[in-house]
Amino acid sequence: MTRVRRRATRPPRWVALALAVILALGTTELGVSRADDEPGAEAPTAGGGTAQAGGDAPVQTDEPVGEEEAEPDEPVVLDTVYDDERVGREQSEKVDAAIGIVKDDALNAYVSAVGKRLARYAPRYRFDYTFRVVDQDEPNAFALPGGFVFVSRGLLALTNSEDELANVLGHEIAHVAARHAAARQQVTDAMPGIVRFLSMGSLAGYNRSQEKEADRLGQGIAGLAGYDPAGMVQFLKDLEFTERLRLGASRRPYFLDTHPSTRRRSAVAAQRAHMIAWKRKPGIARDRADYLRRIEGIVVGISAAEGIFRGERFIHADLGFTIRFPSGWETRNTHTAVGAVAPDRSAQVVLEAAGPGTDLEKALARFAAKAEASGLRIESTEKIKLAGKDALRADAHVSSRFGGVDVLLTFLIHHGQTFRITGVARREKDRNRTLFLNVARSFRPLPAELRKGIREDRLRIVEARPGETLAQLSERTGNRWPLNRTAVMNAVFATDALEPGQLVKVAIAQPYRVDR
Repeated sequence: MTRVRRRATRPPRWVALALAVILALGTTELGVSRADDEPGAEAPTAGGGTAQAGGDAPVQTDEPVGEEEAEPDEPVVLDTVYDDERVGREQSEKVDAAIGIVKDDALNAYVSAVGKRLARYAPRYRFDYTFRVVDQDEPNAFALPGGFVFVSRGLLALTNSEDELANVLGHEIAHVAARHAAARQQVTDAMPGIVRFLSMGSLAGYNRSQEKEADRLGQGIAGLAGYDPAGMVQFLKDLEFTERLRLGASRRPYFLDTHPSTRRRSAVAAQRAHMIAWKRKPGIARDRADYLRRIEGIVVGISAAEGIFRGERFIHADLGFTIRFPSGWETRNTHTAVGAVAPDRSAQVVLEAAGPGTDLEKALARFAAKAEASGLRIESTEKIKLAGKDALRADAHVSSRFGGVDVLLTFLIHHGQTFRITGVARREKDRNRTLFLNVARSFRPLPAELRKGIREDRLRIVEARPGETLAQLSERTGNRWPLNRTAVMNAVFATDALEPGQLVKVAIAQPYRVDR
């Protein structure tokens, strides 16, 4: 959850979330989750290959490995390339609001320089491409119509060379040039608003034939720009192991996930890389060492600027408050809201900014007017005190063809801004109401002792000493990543002796300082 911005009030996403997700889907995603490394996940082999017995099957056919029949349906696209640029520009502003852009001018300029070099070789439509780094921990990249390309800080942390980054950017450029991004936007615009919000930054919006085409074109673009097309192979292998660490097993396809499996894509990309004629050109970064130095210092894991969890307590240093969520509930924190979901997914409670100003009744009226289309009806209101300050509580109900949900709204004032706590439940009304009331009562200004202890992890580059193993280096430097994750992030064996002077990425905790 980020600092409040003085801008037009956004639609009430979280009431729509409760309806669309709790009632229709039965599960809830409030945003990027805290993914703990699973025990027993395998470390990569040399070069990032899989340590599983057998590994990827060797390529023994004349056809690319894993290619399937192209899907027969042609995607629907926006009418013209001018529409692409207009819609892409509008949606890029929403990316900044929903996910956030990393505030590092040098890093954004570097990624943009690599992207602009690649864009000169983009086929078909020539857009004025822009490239930015989003504040997201998961390795991710996505493109909007008209040439707006985004990569996450988590993706940069995973990559080990400019070749890898160039292949990812080439892949996204291919989506734009082939107007896949326009096709996806056309479908996205037909979805309910909350589905659009949840799909922001997702890589699961293209069909298989589009992904295959982007893989093929992206590697070709990288080769033409003087980058090794095999960079995509290394990146996909690293991505596979990142997913294995998070899930404890190889990634399994799920409903509406139209990406080919990472392992299959890696095998096809390896075969294709051998077939592409390319010539090395000097990169923007001089070498791997220069590349690593350019990405050094980025936040890894949860950014303290978005707030952090200590157990069920949420602490936001920038906004200066703390709040406690129900014990045992699954907590989530995004760029725009923070909340928790009951273990059985029958209830959730969310805190978000409700706009500038201190008029609580006007804030409720604005919310109710916008939520009316979702079937929300305010049943009663009550003026209360929270932490000695004025607050407003409202009981509401939402009826739909899926059934009804009870909603408890609490509007409060903090540092001249209005915040809203929304509790939504579809059963056990009395029990959940008590929990929602306790959440609202726990909201209070951040004590100095809690503020002092806030730390965040940042990427640091260290040199290995002669004969040092990865485990020894981690212990010496205070590396916060588990050994398996450190191996994945550096594409090495967890048990290998490192070369003297070898550069290794580690995560180092440091005190967080509020940027005001």
